[in-house]
Amino acid sequence: MKKITLFFFFISMNILTGQNVFEIAWGQGINESVASPTIEVGDTVSWHWADASQKSVSALPNGTENFDSGALKSINSEFSYTFSKPGVTEYQNDSDPSMHGKVTVVAKLSTEDKFIKNLNFFPNPVKNDLTISSLFKIDNYQIYNVLGTLVSEGKGAGNYTQVDMSRLNSGLYFVKVTSNGMQTTLKIAKK
Repeated sequence: MKKITLFFFFISMNILTGQNVFEIAWGQGINESVASPTIEVGDTVSWHWADASQKSVSALPNGTENFDSGALKSINSEFSYTFSKPGVTEYQNDSDPSMHGKVTVVAKLSTEDKFIKNLNFFPNPVKNDLTISSLFKIDNYQIYNVLGTLVSEGKGAGNYTQVDMSRLNSGLYFVKVTSNGMQTTLKIAKK
């Protein structure tokens, strides 16, 4: 009976605290900014193996939290960790230290702040394709020139969206990204 009561207590706490799970596609060539979320205490980061190479997710010394997935080799592998203290924890793949990131944990963030702080885009400047990544599903995007004229728009493709900017002239553009009623604008240079 104690186990059942304890189980329901932990489920209730997750519902009451509004814990979120944020996924990182953990694969070769991952951009460091994509692998470096800002979350709040009680949130979980889940790393999903994006390819079949051997990988790990290991906290580096002197971080706020300590975790280690051990070496796993399967495209369907995943490792999750729930962060319990404010601070910064850097981590890496022990098999390939060029795969690294950091998790910044703060006491409290609004959902909109989480969206804005965890929206990443690269490369900038862009020549052809701009990648936009988010911890939240991207609903759509709109591209405006410096005069404020809408020059392109499209639907999001989940947490990672490719934006074809190859047809646009060189110059500055503003990309408005929307997710579940939240929005922010990115400043992009086009080569």
